[in-house]
Amino acid sequence: MGNFFEILKHSRNYLTASLATKALAFISIPIYTSLLSTEEYGIVSVFLGVTAIMGSLMAYSTDRSMSRYYFDQKSEDDFKEFVGTSVLLATGCFIINSLLIAYFAESFGELVGLQAEIVYLLIPATLINIVGLTFEQIYGPQKKSKIIAKTSLYRVYLSFGLSILFIYYVKDNKHYAQILGQILGGIIICIYWFRLIKPYIKLVFRRKFLKYVLTYSVPLIPYALSGVIIAQFGKIAIGNQINLSEAGFYNIAAAIGGLVNIIIAVTHQAWNPYYMEYMNEKKYDQIDIDFQKIFKITILFAFFIALFGKEIGVLLAKKEFEESLYLIPFFTVGYIFYQFAYIFLRNFGYSKKTYFMTITVLLSGFVNVALNVVLIEYFAELGAAISFTISYILMTLIGWYINRFHLKMYVPNLKPYLLLIVMLIPFYILNYYIAFIDSNVLLLFSKVGVLGMLSVILIWKDREVLLSLIKSFQK
Repeated sequence: MGNFFEILKHSRNYLTASLATKALAFISIPIYTSLLSTEEYGIVSVFLGVTAIMGSLMAYSTDRSMSRYYFDQKSEDDFKEFVGTSVLLATGCFIINSLLIAYFAESFGELVGLQAEIVYLLIPATLINIVGLTFEQIYGPQKKSKIIAKTSLYRVYLSFGLSILFIYYVKDNKHYAQILGQILGGIIICIYWFRLIKPYIKLVFRRKFLKYVLTYSVPLIPYALSGVIIAQFGKIAIGNQINLSEAGFYNIAAAIGGLVNIIIAVTHQAWNPYYMEYMNEKKYDQIDIDFQKIFKITILFAFFIALFGKEIGVLLAKKEFEESLYLIPFFTVGYIFYQFAYIFLRNFGYSKKTYFMTITVLLSGFVNVALNVVLIEYFAELGAAISFTISYILMTLIGWYINRFHLKMYVPNLKPYLLLIVMLIPFYILNYYIAFIDSNVLLLFSKVGVLGMLSVILIWKDREVLLSLIKSFQK
C-alpha cells in the first residue's frame, strides 16, 4: 500500500487544487451566464477552446521534453542547460507563430468563428499556458505537487476576480472584459512562475540537446494538438455550423462531463514519476496494482457525474442553458476510455518513441474532426458528443494495436479493465431509465442506490487505502 498511498497523497494535492478550481468554474457558471448574453458566453467558450488548441501549437511542443529528460540528466547543471536550450527554442517558435497569427488574424478569425480583435488576444493567452507548462515540466518530476497545485489555484481565482471586476465596469461587449481579466490574471501569476523557474535555467543553446528535443518533442506536436482538438473542437464546430449560443449550451454539458478529467489529470500527474521508476526497475506487478486502483476510481467518479450531472447543471445555469445537459453521460464514457488509453500512451513516452503517440492521437483527432463535420449536420450537439466518445474509444484501440504489434512493451493485463467496462454497461442503461422517474424523491434514492451498488463492487477491496487517504485530509 505504501507507494500507492504516496501517489494518493500527491493526487490529493493536485485534487485539492483541481476541485477548488472546478468549484470556481461551476460557481462562475451562474455568474457568467447572468452577466453575459448567450452569444457572449459562446464567444468566450470558443475563445478558450481555441486558446487550448493554440497552446499546443505555438511553441511546436519544444517545451514538452523537460520532464522526460529529468530522468536522463547527468547532473544538475546538465538539466539546467537542457531547460535553457528548450526555453530558447520554444521562445523562438512562439515569436514566429505570434507574428503569423497577427498577420493573418482576420483569415484565422473567419476559420474559427472569432473576430480579428479577439484573435490578437490569443497570443498573450497562449503564452501564459506555455509558461505554465514549462513550470509543471520542471516541478512535476520532482514530485513537488503542492507548489504546482497552489499556483494553479492562484491563477484561476485571480483571473476570475479580475474578470468579474472588468465585466462590472464594461457596458457593451462584455466578453472582452472576461477575456482580458483571464489574461491579466495569467500575466500576474506568470511573474511568480518566472521566479520559480529561473533557478533551473541556464540560458545556453547546446546543439547536443537539440536532437533530444526534436526527436522527443516535435513528434508530440500532432499529439498535443489532436488531444486538445478532441476535447475542444466540438464547441468550435457547433459555433461555426450552428451558432455561438449553441456552442455555449454545449460547453456547459462538456464542462460538467469534464469533471471526470480531474481524476485523469491528477492521477496522471501524481503517478507518472512512479511509473517511470517502476519501468526503470522492472516492477511490473506494481504497475498492475496501481493502475487498476486508478481505473476503478475513474470509473466510479465518471458514473457519479453521469448520474448527477444534470442536477449539477440545473443548479448552476440559467434555464436556457440547460438544453444540452442530456449529453453529459456521453462525455463521461469518453473520459473513461481516455484513462484506459493511458496504458499505452505512457509506454510511448517512456520509450521515447513519441511518434507512436503522435500516430495514435493524430488519427483519433482526424476522426473527431471528420465525425463532427458530418454528425453535427444531422444530430446537432449530440453529434459532437458522440464524436468525442468515439474518438477516445478509437484512441484506446489504436494505442493497443501499436503497443501489441510494433512497440511490444509491457502493459498490464487488459482483461480486468475490459471486464470493468462491460460490467459498467448495465449501470449506464439503468441511469438512462432512471431519468424517466417523475418523483424527485424516488429519483434521488434510485440514483444513490445504483451508485452505492457500483461503489461496493469497485472499491471494497481497496477500502483501507481510501480510508487512509480520507484520514490524511484531516491532518
